Amino acid sequence: MYRNDWIRIFKAPVAALLIVALMVLPSLYAWFNLATSWDPYSNTSGIKIAVTSEDDGAVIRDSFVNIGGEIVASLKENDKLGWEFVRKEKAKKGVRKGEYYASLYIPHDFSAKIATILADKQVKPEIDYSVNEKLNAKR
Repeated sequence: MYRNDWIRIFKAPVAALLIVALMVLPSLYAWFNLATSWDPYSNTSGIKIAVTSEDDGAVIRDSFVNIGGEIVASLKENDKLGWEFVRKEKAKKGVRKGEYYASLYIPHDFSAKIATILADKQVKPEIDYSVNEKLNAKR
């Protein structure tokens, strides 16, 4: 009976085509799905994000540090996103107009607030992050 079913399938080319398609299509779907999600950051360099640092730096244990400058330096080495280093006003306008997807603003007292970790009363340092939720970022 099993052998007769296979003989009938190969005698009807449409049935054979459907069976082959049912075997191949799930594999193709899985392959394309895995290929697109294998490296999600491979094509994100076109997403523009404005970065502004006005950090003045601080003295921690007799040495001057500028954490905001270090953040900017590490972002300049990172090419996974389209980092653009601009002034605060340009970043705000750019996010509002859709030129940038988001903006990061490091305030002037960022390093000083981080330095309070060694003091009796700590102050939480914050990076201001804003996103354009209404418009798509232009490429």
